[in-house]
Formats: sequence, structure tokens, C-alpha cells
Amino acid sequence: MKAKVISPKQHALIDYALAGALLILPSLLKMNKKVKLTYATEAALLLPYIALSRQPVAVKKLIPFTTHGKIDPFNIAQFALQSLAPAFRKNRKELIFNLAFTAIAGATVLLTNWKGKTY
Repeated sequence: MKAKVISPKQHALIDYALAGALLILPSLLKMNKKVKLTYATEAALLLPYIALSRQPVAVKKLIPFTTHGKIDPFNIAQFALQSLAPAFRKNRKELIFNLAFTAIAGATVLLTNWKGKTY
């Protein structure tokens, strides 16, 4: 088994960066409207969940970090499944971006030390 090399703080910073990427990159990359709306909605749902998880860069520490770790795989599965939606599947740029995003988010979850210091 690989070492869990990503600390809770690093995980949170990566999460913030990924949510920011969902808000900014689809427009910069001139993705279709449906994908841009999908990503903006997902970012709007993810940001509070990230900011409220108990981790060193939280806005307010309400959600246990281990709970965050139990929810993350469902988010990643959802990102993977949306690759099958026509707005993604029928557009090469959108599909590649979504698959890359899913892979980065998945690797982040797999490499996170969920029992690390969260204060």
C-alpha cells in the first residue's frame, strides 16, 4: 500500500484549487455552456463543504475531516459518471478535462492521510 503523503492541509488547499479551477478554467478554455454551468454548480456545492470541514485552512470547522474523506469518493464517482453525459462525451476538450479532473481528484483522495492533524 502506498504511503498517505497528502496532509489534511494540503488536501484542503488542493480542494480549494480544484473548486477554483471548476469556476475559471471552463470559461478560459471556451467550453460549452452546459459544461460551464455544471462545473459552476459543482464548485458552488463543493466550496462550502471544503470550507466547513475540520482542516487547518477551514473557514469554520464543522464537518469532521474523516467524514469529508467518506464523502469525497462519491464526488469523484459523480465526476467520472458525468463523462458519459452528452455535453462531455460529445466534446473532446470537455471530456479530456473532466477525465483529468477526475483523475487528479481521485489521486488526491487516495494519497490523503485522513488521520493527519486537522488543527
